[in-house]
This record gives sequence, structure tokens and C-alpha cells, in this order.
Amino acid sequence: MVAAGNLGDLLREAATASPEVIAFRYGSETVTYADWSVWADSLAAFYWSQGLRPGDVVALLLPSTPFYLAAYLGAARLGLVTAGINLRYRRREILSILARSQARILLAVRHGHQGMDFQALVEKERAAIPALRRCFWLEEGDFSDSRRLIEQLCQGVNPAPPVQVDGSAPAAIVFTSGTTGAPKGACYLHRSVLALAEIENRRYAAGLPVVRKHLAAGVSFAHLGTMARIAVQITQRSMSIIHDRFDPTLVLATIDAEKLSHLGAFPTQMIALLDHPGRQKYDLSSLQSVLLGGAPVSPELVQRVQQELGATVSVRYSSTEIGIATASLPSDPPETLYTTVGKPTPGVQLRIVNENNIPLPVGEVGEVVVRSPATMVGYWNDPEATARTIDREGWVHTGDLGFLDAAGYLHLRGRLSEMYIRGGFNVYPMEVENLLLQHPKVARVAVVGIPDPRLGEIGWAFIVPRRHDDAPTLEELREFVGKELASFKRPDGVTIVDEIPQTPMFKADKRALREVWERGRSTRS
Repeated sequence: MVAAGNLGDLLREAATASPEVIAFRYGSETVTYADWSVWADSLAAFYWSQGLRPGDVVALLLPSTPFYLAAYLGAARLGLVTAGINLRYRRREILSILARSQARILLAVRHGHQGMDFQALVEKERAAIPALRRCFWLEEGDFSDSRRLIEQLCQGVNPAPPVQVDGSAPAAIVFTSGTTGAPKGACYLHRSVLALAEIENRRYAAGLPVVRKHLAAGVSFAHLGTMARIAVQITQRSMSIIHDRFDPTLVLATIDAEKLSHLGAFPTQMIALLDHPGRQKYDLSSLQSVLLGGAPVSPELVQRVQQELGATVSVRYSSTEIGIATASLPSDPPETLYTTVGKPTPGVQLRIVNENNIPLPVGEVGEVVVRSPATMVGYWNDPEATARTIDREGWVHTGDLGFLDAAGYLHLRGRLSEMYIRGGFNVYPMEVENLLLQHPKVARVAVVGIPDPRLGEIGWAFIVPRRHDDAPTLEELREFVGKELASFKRPDGVTIVDEIPQTPMFKADKRALREVWERGRSTRS
């Protein structure tokens, strides 16, 4: 599928073969593959004029627009490494990424969407980031016209000399969400990114179906998902319709107007679309397939997409460290589709191990470990964390818990760090959450383990009810869970909330929920 040896060459081939094909639409701006390639060359020249050389790091604190992707590919052309910073990050995370990445320059929007003054934050701490040479502060309005912005940045700059970029050169650092500490940067090589596209193609026996229009709505381009898909898009010469924010109304209108056949989404985004009060006003009949991933997917959500949208569903398992690991197929039996995340894609090795790194038999829960050419090669500038995560045989330890069934399908049971031990029994929150979501009064749920002087730990459920005037009681929830699961898996307490807080990667922020409990806002029922 991918013949080029690096990302820069891959884009150059697409621009040569299909120069007039549209690569992006963003607002009123249309960008062809030829435009994209020219812009990448212009920004490579800009980087060179700033003294950057192969192996140097460029930090991108930018909204998700065509400019970001031009900056990314411009760096790739020159053998530079990009470190993307999610705009939802705050002070500690941003400063940590700038320091850990050893970025030489920063391209950044001056202010965030929620009034965050990024310029004041970074400039105040410049003395603590000695590697950072220059910051280029841009206004949010600049990104509505990438062509003009690039022309302004690159005015009077001479072309960069040709640079031969090997596939073994680092291309990007993708930072974790930092929910269990400072963000760590997963390093991907050019060949790793290209391998992501190859593995994605192998999901289907006849090759990955070509999707001519893809909607990128409210997805941070600093996230692995964009990096994993970029080579697929270039190879297929497809077009991305970019929304820099996730607006459910706009997404529904876009599906209707563009007659989109495929949609990829985080579970929280898909729930927002399904629950939208005006959904019935839009014609969504063009949707044929939906890909869900990036966070745990409940069986209830898969069923809702199938029943309410009439689309086939695939569920993907991936992470910042492992890229693409497994994915279900629309042809999988319903029970398999509802309860698993599919089989390892050809080219990916996956097994379940115990605490001693010994493989476990079918049906036993342990840690998921993955080995493939598309995983990270390590954490940037962090050999100790790398050694803890990648073992001597090259297996990446995900920190996720799960088991393989006899047919080779992966069943996830949550994070190793989220498992709690109640009275000597292991409890996996995801298993309890998936069941609670089937309760007729529950719209959203997150279960966390909290300290208890008698049992060691107990389970506490944070519930967003379908109706706040008819919220479920603890007794109702315990009875509901007890019909299907062991008594020790029943929640011991419940807090009714308006919303479940999310990490920048759209997962339930369980650290924040524990803080809510610790501040005494929850009460034992």
C-alpha cells in the first residue's frame, strides 16, 4: 500500500500524481495535494532559516487546521521531529512537554479557546526551558487562511536544501494525557507511521475500503489518531473535512449535506450525536459505517449506532504507545461485536501476560502486551520509562487489562491502574460500567475504587442520570448489578453528577473523580 520511505516523499508522490485532488476543506478554505506539498516545502524552508537541522524538535501548540498538517509535513520533509501539544492541556502539561521534548522552536496560537493565555504562560517560564530558542505567536483568526499565514511566515526565506530522510528517523512525539503524572512522549519513526497505514489496510481481506470524504471533527491533531490516519489519507488521495471544534449540530448538518458514508468518532462524541435533541431534522441515511475507538466502547453504544443509524460498526483498540492493535469487523457476529474489540490486525502480535510477564492461557485476565512495526520505539528522552514499558523482547506493556477468548478476540477489562481490590477480590470497573449503562435510568457512568478501612477498597459509581428528577438510587443499582455479577462487584456508593469529567483524550478522568470524592462532595448512600 505504501511505497515511500518517509512521510515527506509520500506526500510528494501524491502531489505529483494527483495535484488537483482536494486534500482538505476547512471553512471556506480548500487545499489540494499540490497546495499541501508546496506549503510543506515552504515551512521546511522556514524551519531551516531558523537554524533547525535534522533531528531537532518543533513544538506545535496549534488548533486543528490545515496549517497544522502543513507544519507537520514540512518538518517531516526536513527530518525534524514534531511535538504536538493538545490545546486542552494546561500549565503543568504544556511546560512539561516543552521541557521534555527539548523543542527548539514553538509555533503556537496566542490564546486558547477558553481564554487561556498561552503566550503569557510560556514566556513567563522561558528561563526554565533553555532549549527553546524562539516562539512564534499567532492569532486564532490567522488559521482561517493557511495560505496567507504561510506566505507571511516564509516571506523572504530561501528554499531549504534537499535532505535525505531515512525511514528510521524519528517523525513525531505523541504525548500521553498525563492523568497519572507528567505527560510522556511516545516517539514514532517515519517507518512506524507508514506501518500504521499498512496495518490498517490489512484489516480487510480485500484491503481497506476507500473513503473519499472523511470528517475530522474536534479531534486534536496532536493526538495519535490523526498521525495514524495521515498516511492512509495520502495513499487513498481522500479528503478531510476539518472542524477545529466538536459541534454536534455542525457534525449532523455535515453528514446530511455531504452525504458522508463513514464516520469515525470517540464514544463520547457518538453519544452526543445520538442524544442530540434535533437529530431527527437531519438526513443521516448516507452513513454506512461507523468506527468507534480512542476510549472504552460500551455494548449499549454499539447497539444504539446499529439500531438508530442503521450503520455497521467497528470497534478499534489503540493507544498512544501501540498505535493500532485490534479492530472488529462489521462481519463479526453480534455478540462478538458487542463484547470485544476484535482480533489483532495481521502484522500485530498480541498476548496476555501476568505480573511476571508470563503468557496466560485463554480466558484469564492479565495485562495486554503488543509487538508490531507500528508501535512507538520508546519515550522521548526518558530511558527509564521506556525500560518499564518495552521489555527486552520488544513487547510494549499497555497497562490495559483483558483476556483472549478461544477464537482470538480481545476482551478488555480496563486499566491496570484502575482495577481495585475489594475484600481480596479483583474488580474491573469497565465490566461494572458496561452493565450499569444498561440500567434504564443511567446515561453515563464511571466507577472508581476508593479507600475503605474495612475492605481495603470499595467501588464508587458516578452517575449521569437520564432524568435528574428520576435518578437511580444506590439500592436500585446494586440490585441491577447483582443480577448479573458477583456481589463484591456491586457499587458501594453513588454520586449523581451532571457530567463525567474527561481527559484531553476524551476518556473519563478518574483522577478528577477521586478528587471529587476526597473533597467530600460524595455521600455514602
